[in-house]
Amino acid sequence: MNWDLLLNYVNGECTAAEEEQVNAWANEQTEHRYLLTYLERRAANLNQPLKQNDIDEQWLRLLDRIFEAPRNSNNSGFLRSYWITGVAASLLLFSVLGWLYFKKSIAINNMQQQVAQTSANTRDQVTLPDGSVVYMAPNSKITFTNAFNGSKREVHLTGEAFFDVKHLTNKPFIIHTDNKLSVTVLGTSFSVYARPHINTEVKVATGLVGVTTGNKVNYLKAGQELIFSETNHLASVKTVLAKEAASLQNQTLVFDKSDAGEIAEKLHRWYNVNVVAQPSAYKRPLFSGEMKDTGIADVLGGLTYATGLHYKYSNSNTILLF
Repeated sequence: MNWDLLLNYVNGECTAAEEEQVNAWANEQTEHRYLLTYLERRAANLNQPLKQNDIDEQWLRLLDRIFEAPRNSNNSGFLRSYWITGVAASLLLFSVLGWLYFKKSIAINNMQQQVAQTSANTRDQVTLPDGSVVYMAPNSKITFTNAFNGSKREVHLTGEAFFDVKHLTNKPFIIHTDNKLSVTVLGTSFSVYARPHINTEVKVATGLVGVTTGNKVNYLKAGQELIFSETNHLASVKTVLAKEAASLQNQTLVFDKSDAGEIAEKLHRWYNVNVVAQPSAYKRPLFSGEMKDTGIADVLGGLTYATGLHYKYSNSNTILLF
């Protein structure tokens, strides 16, 4: 659904055919109807045509209620379920869509930029101006402004990082990637894997996350992962271990029913070395477990003991699993 078309509908500026299109969309899902009702009430309260800025301000206030209400309630379990399933799915999914995708200017301010970058063999922990903490993997870079003085906190990421975002009312935290994917939160923790020419991944450890891919926003909660395909530009969502998203923060490799290929890929990402699983390695049982990062030699030794896998170096930067 085109956000401008929704605004025209609420402002009474649609043709009959456009009204039918909006009504059909609203009847598809409860969340669609909820958003349309919200816009109509907002327009009635303003007693004038609705504008983009009016929506930005209002949905941010409502998003803040989503985050604050469960914290301030004695019956937090019930209210958390109510707010997340009833309101967050509606406002975060569809209001973020309008604010991110149809808003024309989402570029980071080029003035007073700071760059944090890791080398091929280092990780780093960076504290941003708002107090949010970023745990960076090797060969990664983030760009951000000296101070988040505007209405948004924006960061550009190339590589892999875990974000522990400080909650700030009415000030969303937005991560931009090279493939135009955006991640938006108010305050939560999650990891983003965004390297050139490779599928982009977003894993959520805590809270709520809106991920914009093209003209669609996917709404993720803790223990979910979004994978954005580099080839067909489609997004898929699956369930993962929440603690897997926080691996960089905890300095722990987490395996969940992983075969030899998945183990090799995780070691490759973590240590920035080539790891190749030989055909014989796939005959080993799937492995689930956690390993503290005390160095690649210790981790390989632990995997040998836990899985029966063997390894050898074919050269200084390539490890074979068999």
